[in-house]
Amino acid sequence: MKQLTLLILGASLTQLPIIKKAVELGYYVITLDNIPSSIGHQFSHQSVNCSTADQISVLKLSQQLNINGITTFASDIATLTVAFVAKSLNLPSCPLSTTNILANKANFRLFQETNDLSHPRFFISKNSADIANLPAHLTAPLIFKPIDTSGSRGITKVDHFNINHYRDAYNHAQQYSRSKTVSIEQFMIGTDVSGDGFLINGKLHAFITQKYKHNFIPIGHSLPNNISDEDEKRILTTVEQTCHAANYFNGPIDFDVNISAQHTMVIEMSPRLGGNGIPELINHHTGIDLIEMSIEYALGKPLKAPVESIQTYPCGSYIFGSEKAGQLEYIASKQDLHKQLPKLLKYQLNYAQGDAIPAFDHSGNSLGYALFAYAPEESYTQIVSRLQSALQLRVTTPNSVDAGKYTMVTETH
Repeated sequence: MKQLTLLILGASLTQLPIIKKAVELGYYVITLDNIPSSIGHQFSHQSVNCSTADQISVLKLSQQLNINGITTFASDIATLTVAFVAKSLNLPSCPLSTTNILANKANFRLFQETNDLSHPRFFISKNSADIANLPAHLTAPLIFKPIDTSGSRGITKVDHFNINHYRDAYNHAQQYSRSKTVSIEQFMIGTDVSGDGFLINGKLHAFITQKYKHNFIPIGHSLPNNISDEDEKRILTTVEQTCHAANYFNGPIDFDVNISAQHTMVIEMSPRLGGNGIPELINHHTGIDLIEMSIEYALGKPLKAPVESIQTYPCGSYIFGSEKAGQLEYIASKQDLHKQLPKLLKYQLNYAQGDAIPAFDHSGNSLGYALFAYAPEESYTQIVSRLQSALQLRVTTPNSVDAGKYTMVTETH
């Protein structure tokens, strides 16, 4: 039997889980991005130097490489290219028209409005002068976010009306937008949750994680969550209905939902799996491998509904970084961390000691993450506190050598 060829867009540490899994499953794996030093290229069978956003070039390369499937992992930019190439070559993927809705925050808000789906009040703008004449229904607190990027980049909350603060937040968001377009949205009071899952013939099989954050940056997830059965059903029903309205019935899904007694609202969703260890966390807790499902789907394998989850031990993820940019002076090794946390499942570092590191002001600037299990009588926050101490993170900055500590809060308002 001919070995099937899978093209994976992106080869950074973020994409490493899907690259390794595809190789493990016995497929011929080609990785593609425009950074030859990306670590994922070391684990694939072949690599290609090309931007994941260059749809035409990726299509031509896909034809030359005679691929059997194309996919990505935790990248909205690459998701658009996956859908374009898949449509052109008649390969499995989320429909291109649907991807154009889900991967663009302005398109998604307009889609929700058109389809009478619950959504925050919003205003889409390309000109900062608009903030002086916002619609009367938009009142503080407001969220300013770029419409075409992910990973919490460029997001600012302004709690009280102040035209200068509005302008600063607008300009900050616009800097991160490729189209220089900003979505100004009403801040929603409620509980934010995240989830990953898979659609099979319109049926959503998904898992909701408890989310922890620092400002708007996710810094951890845990399972099981503490959401009531009733609220979990509301969330999954809303996500499934939203997918159906967007003509999405088969494939992976990553979503963020805000829920309160008054509403169940999809804040964002994307037709791919999330990063920062969420699919692996789900696998450890339930035994269900969403990464493998995504690979098999991309290669046209028959979709099988996951068996009932195992619901094993509690487990969590913790994403860490530095409040300030500087030089990474010290961080514990995996061996040292394991001595303090015997149930450590995975420890991924994005930088080495001595590297220049950025401030952790969005998800793309994290130093790494850890996955861990813990006993039912323990709490997630207790484990994270121990983990923070065990990391012994030290960062040299012009003003401080202790730049790696920040406050974690559960995503509840």
